[in-house]
Amino acid sequence: MYKVVEIFDSIEGEGKRAGSPATFIRLAGCNLRCSYCDTLYALFGEKEECKFTEMTIGDILNRDIKKYVTLTGGEPLIADGIAELADELLIRGHEVNIETNGATDIMEFMRDLRIHDEDKLFFTIDYKLPTSGVEDKMLWSNFESLMPQDVVKFVVGSDEDFDKMLEVVERMKRIYDVMPRIFIGAVYGKYDLQALAERIVKEPILEEANLQLQLHKIIWDANKRGV
Repeated sequence: MYKVVEIFDSIEGEGKRAGSPATFIRLAGCNLRCSYCDTLYALFGEKEECKFTEMTIGDILNRDIKKYVTLTGGEPLIADGIAELADELLIRGHEVNIETNGATDIMEFMRDLRIHDEDKLFFTIDYKLPTSGVEDKMLWSNFESLMPQDVVKFVVGSDEDFDKMLEVVERMKRIYDVMPRIFIGAVYGKYDLQALAERIVKEPILEEANLQLQLHKIIWDANKRGV
């Protein structure tokens, strides 16, 4: 049984599929508490009660699911049976994006996965910078284990964050012949996007990076759920 907070269709707001219609499957629970978390309603033990529905794989797959699927949370990789759910989605021809927080072992998930299709599955993995308050929870092994189709996401909330991001990208460039995709956004309402864009342009090491906007927060109210 999966603890499902919500299943909804929307436009991908972030990452390499930004602007594309997708089905989002949001699972309950997380092993981090980021300072800027915008989905506290999907976490246990917060002031706002986490409400979820227990669903089987069959219950989930019987929904009208689009070609593009994003598994999110909370933190989807801590859910029991997450590899089985991803397998079943892949078998049915869906293309699966797994949004994960950088503190959960992605290789454990990959070992449990039966369907390995680089064209149909990728990670969008956060590297949590100092503003998040949880940088110490990052598993560096995750950032050594990525494929070219995967996305590393940085959310910048301060100049210190930006400088630390440069250090992380430089370290990754020493590891990879072909880098995973780099997307850089700002903590919503906390860091100026123009300043961020100008800093990205000035850094040669970020010449293949992408500035990321949270389209769903621009199109709809920033606090609206189900988008």
